[in-house]
Amino acid sequence: MALGQAVMVGVMAVTSLHILDGDQPRYMISLVISFHIVGMYAFSPWVGRLVDRFGSELMIAVESTQLFIGAETASHTSAEDAPGVLVGLFLMGTGWSFCMVSGSAMLTASTPTECRVGVQATADFLMTLGGASAGITSGLVVENYGFHYLSHWAGFVAIGLAVISVWAVVQRLGSRDDTLAST
Repeated sequence: MALGQAVMVGVMAVTSLHILDGDQPRYMISLVISFHIVGMYAFSPWVGRLVDRFGSELMIAVESTQLFIGAETASHTSAEDAPGVLVGLFLMGTGWSFCMVSGSAMLTASTPTECRVGVQATADFLMTLGGASAGITSGLVVENYGFHYLSHWAGFVAIGLAVISVWAVVQRLGSRDDTLAST
């Protein structure tokens, strides 16, 4: 959850500057951020159903891949191409939604009832810390290296999370096969 938050906030925090660098009209910033926020929240009920059906680990792999595609779309889109930035940020928003729903489901399922409030508070703190750190440093990265560099590296963080999630799914399936073979 913290990594997904950091990837999303890091890119989102400086997208408006990227759009302005392309001499886009100011309303384009509102449009891009609005579509991004729609992606973050509008599909949550369906995301929850997918998480229930296919499991948190698999859906984290999906969201991480989607965050990667969104970040890479943004990183390879010029400041003059506002529709490309819109698509990248929308994908990052929906990827973030998968991350939050999947991560929350996994956290709840793996925590005893009496510990959930404290564990969720810690997770929320770490998520906020990740987002704040990414938001603060993204401006410095863009100033020194550019928006494309920031988005590109955010994509690599996301794909790293996808690899870890796929590994967890493979490990779970392998242990299930071992259990079935021994019975």
